[in-house]
Amino acid sequence: MAEVEQLSEELTTLKRVVQTSLHRGQLSKGVHEVCKAIESKQAKFVVLADDCSEESYKKLVVALAKQFQIPVWKVEKGALLGEWIGISKFLTKTKKIKSRKCSSVAVRDFAIEVSEAEKQFVEDKIKGL
Repeated sequence: MAEVEQLSEELTTLKRVVQTSLHRGQLSKGVHEVCKAIESKQAKFVVLADDCSEESYKKLVVALAKQFQIPVWKVEKGALLGEWIGISKFLTKTKKIKSRKCSSVAVRDFAIEVSEAEKQFVEDKIKGL
């Protein structure tokens, strides 16, 4: 039970960091932008969906991140990542019309709305990746 709560806390914090970075223009999304952010060493960390259908895509992102020593945080579903960055379509707040996947995003910097505790939590987590 505690493991589920911890996982939920991790995803909630990660969601907040991704969404605030998106709204502040500090998020790269899609293979081209993510690879560019990694190669220019602007990315603090990369979030990669485990259910990405293209194995070569995952291998490329992981290899580049490893080469430039940028941590990769994996989430289970790309649809979840798609919801976080706003590419899924909703009829109401809870009723989804179309679920769109996003395979990876790179957080270039933390937004000013992210609290110190959240920032520290994410930094501790990515050090362990």
